Amino acid sequence: MTNNKRVSNEVSWKKRLQYKFDNFMSKGGMSVFLALSSAFFAAFAIMTIARYVSEWLFPNNTTEPTDFPWDVFVQLIGLRDAGEDDNFAAKFVGIVTIFIGLVLFSSLVAFITQEFEAKLQDLRKGKSLVVEENHTLILGFKNRIIDIIKEIVIANESESYASIVILSPENKEYMDDFLRTNIAELKTTRLVTRNGSITNINDLKKVGVNYAKSVIILNDAETLDTESSKHLSDARAVKSILAVLAATEESENLPPIVVEIHSEQYRRLAQNLAPGAISTLAEADILARILVQTSRSIGLAIVYLNLVGFEGNEFYFYSREEGWGGLTFGQLPFHFLNGIPIGVRYANGCVALNPDKHYKLASDDNVIMIAEDDSTIEFHLDALVQVDGTRYAEHHQSLERKIEKYLIIGWNSKTPIALGEYAAYLVEGSRVNLAVENLTPEIEAEFNKISKAYPDIKMDAFEVDLNSVEELNKLKPYQFDSISILAGQGQNAEQVDAKTLTILLELREIFKTYSTETGNEVTTDLIAEIVDSEETDLVIKAGVKDFLITNQFVSKILAQASQDPLVLPIYRELFSAEGNELYLKPISLYFPPQYIGKLTFADCVLAAQNRGEVCIGVKIGGFAQDKDKKFGIDLIPNLDKRLHLTPNDSLITFAEDET
Repeated sequence: MTNNKRVSNEVSWKKRLQYKFDNFMSKGGMSVFLALSSAFFAAFAIMTIARYVSEWLFPNNTTEPTDFPWDVFVQLIGLRDAGEDDNFAAKFVGIVTIFIGLVLFSSLVAFITQEFEAKLQDLRKGKSLVVEENHTLILGFKNRIIDIIKEIVIANESESYASIVILSPENKEYMDDFLRTNIAELKTTRLVTRNGSITNINDLKKVGVNYAKSVIILNDAETLDTESSKHLSDARAVKSILAVLAATEESENLPPIVVEIHSEQYRRLAQNLAPGAISTLAEADILARILVQTSRSIGLAIVYLNLVGFEGNEFYFYSREEGWGGLTFGQLPFHFLNGIPIGVRYANGCVALNPDKHYKLASDDNVIMIAEDDSTIEFHLDALVQVDGTRYAEHHQSLERKIEKYLIIGWNSKTPIALGEYAAYLVEGSRVNLAVENLTPEIEAEFNKISKAYPDIKMDAFEVDLNSVEELNKLKPYQFDSISILAGQGQNAEQVDAKTLTILLELREIFKTYSTETGNEVTTDLIAEIVDSEETDLVIKAGVKDFLITNQFVSKILAQASQDPLVLPIYRELFSAEGNELYLKPISLYFPPQYIGKLTFADCVLAAQNRGEVCIGVKIGGFAQDKDKKFGIDLIPNLDKRLHLTPNDSLITFAEDET
């Protein structure tokens, strides 16, 4: 049998009282405030009684008894002295009252000031609740965020009270300073930053994830990071998606989630978490495909940069409750003001770019438009222009596919994708070579795998000292149609871009020397991947015909997909060898020479339809190096605009191939 004898804790009443007081005070600011307030009013009561007692024992005829409480109170808060006309007893009580007031009232004021400063400090830490609705929520903070915010600000111009909320482990003051420094104007958009974990459910609820219009999850791996670092960042991005799903309790009104994920494995995992609600982007995949298309059709990078995002022209889905009145897709362009239809999204959600021009639109079809803004799109039941296409209807020219030669300099995550894309596009007998500084067994194995998959394409890999003019010259760079220089490894974007610029200048000198010695003109185009968009002007001066700005492309697509995830199928078709892609095709394919200088844009649209294509603009060859004239790119001009074209100019079209 167990003896449950209770042992009492013999502690004095003073220590017990001290213990209870300590527990009370440890509860926080309100306990301290109540304690100080209680002490102040207790002192007020005691000193008021003391004043009455002193007046009873030592009468002081200068003050009415009814004024004693007021005298005591103003003495406690330091607004009145002991009184020159009072007797000694009244002065003594007044001095004691003032002394007690100095201690208690000053402590109370100091406490209130301290709490106020602590609240300000807490606000600066970014821990407070966000009360927003229909906002864009960005999880993470990296340099790419500037381009994303700028795009969303443009998209929000039509809203009077839009907001972007950012949650990141970064210090709030740092984020606010960085954003103020890099974003000049927010227009109708407010920026709200909060510090916290993007994988913490409570932090996500604090920033209103349940009420967000969309969620963008930024991958914290940089373009120049190693593959292992990118895999770890992908895992964190997937964990963040899980946190968003948990915070929203996977409700039916789950906001669209757009996330950048590098590896195919993690992209598949992410999309399976909430099919239809999660959209994933891969930087390397997008940029490698754009690189290949750009190198085969100089000027396309500028076109893509204009189309992605919200600055310039973008994709919209346009529908009519009244239906389309029996119009065919070929008739449709001539009924729109300030926009060009390029495809159709059917009722089942499938997207078709450049459908047959004889396709009769169904009443529930959405037309895919390219326009500056959805508010500018105007549909007219009657055709806005009448085009006489009989003048050039019989002009059927095509480009003969020829053997092409391309050189890729540098190895990063985009290189194997670009090699495979080249091989998918090119005809038998074409060549794609690779030059790297360090041809490791891993790179060689990856290259050989791609080479074996496309036996009709000649592919060779070389190890070259890219700092040596002599070794670059051994590659005979002037023999290639195009040379693409991919960003290498480096500590920062400036360092990597500096290396790219050096290679560009060396190649340009090789071209000059070759032309001087042989008298042959070098027609090789140089394409460069630029990490920092601030280097654009330097790249142009280095003789580059086209360039990829890594951060801007992906940032713009992320921003646009966050506002309308339905645009992603359009990009997937644009950036693949299958289906329809953008091409710059010589004007001679569409018109006889005698008509080239006497055309409107409506003529170009109709002529492209005759070849089964959709024309969205023109490229003026004479302005190809002029940044102020948008490098000669003119997208979506008015249908009746007179175009003073020359044989050196091109049409920008959606087509199945380059012929």
